[in-house]
Amino acid sequence: MKKIVSLVLVLISVFALCACNKTEEKHFYDEFPTGEDIVTVEVKENPVATVTLESGEKIVIELCYYSAPNTVADFIALAKADIYEGMAFNIVRNNCIVMMGSLDENYETPYYVMDEAGKSENALSHEEGVVSMIRTTDNDTVTGQFFILTKNQKHFDSRFTAFGKVIEGMDIVNKIAAAERDENDNLLTPFVIKSVKVDTNGVKFPLPTIIPIEREDG
Repeated sequence: MKKIVSLVLVLISVFALCACNKTEEKHFYDEFPTGEDIVTVEVKENPVATVTLESGEKIVIELCYYSAPNTVADFIALAKADIYEGMAFNIVRNNCIVMMGSLDENYETPYYVMDEAGKSENALSHEEGVVSMIRTTDNDTVTGQFFILTKNQKHFDSRFTAFGKVIEGMDIVNKIAAAERDENDNLLTPFVIKSVKVDTNGVKFPLPTIIPIEREDG
């Protein structure tokens, strides 16, 4: 009888431990604020992001903080969490919109960020070399994935949040835009991202304000 009781207690302890481990699962965005208020900091020199491809080629992007402060903060947070590693430039639309995204079909955007398109007097126009955020057809659904333009698309200004511009490696972007793709604009050979590192010039950027996504599976 004592052995049975001991076994039951052991099983209860195991189940309790598993339950605790499940509830204690952490995400890099757990501490990100929600709502409509955006925290900003004073920036004298824009941060610079270096996107390194698996080939070793680099695309250097100046992140224009005052054009879209919350979007830049989100990009920095995603880069710091290594979210972009293993993603790829995998779609080219209209021969000039170089889009990146996850190669994992099961990948789900963990949260959305509010649109900042047209909300700043320092807003960037969608010209050649500008980097802008991908979003769904609904408002305030910026996903953290982005695209780079090889031609002007100024009609995007009121729809998409531009937050940076390529300052080195535009030849690499043009190379991606010219790569062979299928009838759905998917690149036959995606350009995989090895890393995205951001030089903040010593500034500690605030966490981005996000919009949680309610999922049926919780």
